[in-house]
Amino acid sequence: MPQHRRTFALALAITVVAAGLSALPVSAQAAGSSAIDTVELPSPDSPLVAIRLMFRAGSIQDPAGKEGLAALTALMLGQAGTEQHSYSELLDALYPMAASIEADTDREVTVLSGETHVDNLDAYTDLLTEAVLHPAFAASDFERNKDQLVSYLTSTLRGGNDEMLGLEALQEEIFAHHPYGHAPAGTVSGLDAITLDDVKAFYRQHFTRGNLLLGVAGGYPDGFPGKLRAKLAGLPAGEKEVVALPPAPQVDGRRFTLIEKDAASVGIHFGHAIPVTRNQDDYYPLMVANSFLGEHRTFNGLLMNELRGNRGLNYGDYSYIEYWAAPPFTSRPTPNVPRRQQYFSVWIRPVVPSTAHFALRAGLHFVQRTVEQGLTEQQFELTRDYLINYSKLWAQSLSERLGIHMDSRFYGMPYWIDEIERQLSGMKVEQVNAALKKYVHPRDWQAVMVTDDASAMAATLFEDGPSPMTYNSEVDPSVLEEDKAIVDLEVDPTAVEIVPVTKMFQ
Repeated sequence: MPQHRRTFALALAITVVAAGLSALPVSAQAAGSSAIDTVELPSPDSPLVAIRLMFRAGSIQDPAGKEGLAALTALMLGQAGTEQHSYSELLDALYPMAASIEADTDREVTVLSGETHVDNLDAYTDLLTEAVLHPAFAASDFERNKDQLVSYLTSTLRGGNDEMLGLEALQEEIFAHHPYGHAPAGTVSGLDAITLDDVKAFYRQHFTRGNLLLGVAGGYPDGFPGKLRAKLAGLPAGEKEVVALPPAPQVDGRRFTLIEKDAASVGIHFGHAIPVTRNQDDYYPLMVANSFLGEHRTFNGLLMNELRGNRGLNYGDYSYIEYWAAPPFTSRPTPNVPRRQQYFSVWIRPVVPSTAHFALRAGLHFVQRTVEQGLTEQQFELTRDYLINYSKLWAQSLSERLGIHMDSRFYGMPYWIDEIERQLSGMKVEQVNAALKKYVHPRDWQAVMVTDDASAMAATLFEDGPSPMTYNSEVDPSVLEEDKAIVDLEVDPTAVEIVPVTKMFQ
């Protein structure tokens, strides 16, 4: 998980398969503005209890010029002292419980979460609610957390993690001039402009009962969710905030952002916004098509088999139909990063600079071929059956399952994992192929490439000449035959912008 999205470093490293859990009806403390929407997932045999507080307080509420305010405010709750305890005292109290408090901010929501053994539930809950209800807003915590976010932008993204750099840059390009158009961690200048009074005001305005969805799962005693709601009644009432979003920008042509950085390899991301989320029927055939192209960190997808398996070009090649959080650190979809607008994208990295142009063309070729030709009946059936079973692994722990139930509440839909099986079980290959043609546009997309010599890459792209491949080992003749269509594939860039890495997220 990125540094700015971590809180206490002492994470509880226990994974539990929470079989048989189901959401109970919403329970609320009282009617009207005092109610706290709640998801309850009791599992009496589990010794663990997972708690998640999901507030509709994300980076889309950052004021212009103070980008990062939501994330900084979250850290002042999850990684700072309270009115009763300093931050170091809180760490000391949590350590013997083998527990933590995490604060994660995305575009739409902020989540404060943790997991503890049931024997420590009361003590842990006291610390968690103390952090949420009575933050100290100490100047020393404020400066430390601000420095942490700046360090994440300037050291982690710009310097140490090209994978996350490309992912975040692609989102900023796809959603330029849109509320999603800056990283939740903010910008260097935005963080510099934020004052402690800004944090206090943001907390009072957005961390309210009306904005809160509470989740509790595991072996908690009878009546515990009600007691927790009673403690959280100390938050201001507030109203549920649903920020109006403009339509996602639509790209015309093929636009490149080349991030110039001293790097030994080239990272490639390309994609575009799509008007489809989990609560729409069209999402599910598109999900099958995406799985056919390649799930994150799996080896059965078309892109992975063709680019890595058959050609040995790089480490990984995957596609996505929604935001994937922290790709270097996760192999399953991360709960509680829900978004009302999503995007299709392809991830190709790391690539040797001499083969980067060919690798880009290869990714485009296989996406374009899939859109034009569609899946065969056999490909569809294999992918559908795989995805029905694979998706069940996305909810292995109490906390993951709880988070997915909460996301489903956010989207106003049935439990996502069950909905996947329901939708896919009755699906036809024609639906998948129709969704591909409707929503995936191989001629219009934004691309981000992290590369050393950006000027040379720009010249190569504009020249659009052949990019023949020479392999170091024997490859199948069918691969060489397919390469004939790849080496001359027209990239035809509409625009190319070179950005020094030092200017990113500034």
